[in-house]
Amino acid sequence: MTSYNQIFETWSNEQENRKALFMDFLYQRSGRSNSLYTGLWDEWCRESGESAREDHFTAVHTGDCKIKTA
Repeated sequence: MTSYNQIFETWSNEQENRKALFMDFLYQRSGRSNSLYTGLWDEWCRESGESAREDHFTAVHTGDCKIKTA
């Protein structure tokens, strides 16, 4: 079982603040107004994944891709 002492030994105020600020950013860009933060990270990952995939295939098409494709 984790004790509070162990948690606070590795606690980073800066890192926790950055997480909170990023969650606020995700909430604001979502357009939500119901104070529901559930699913924001999953939405971000889905959107980022789609964007990364499109960037990859654009790079493959233009020859800028450094990773060989099958």
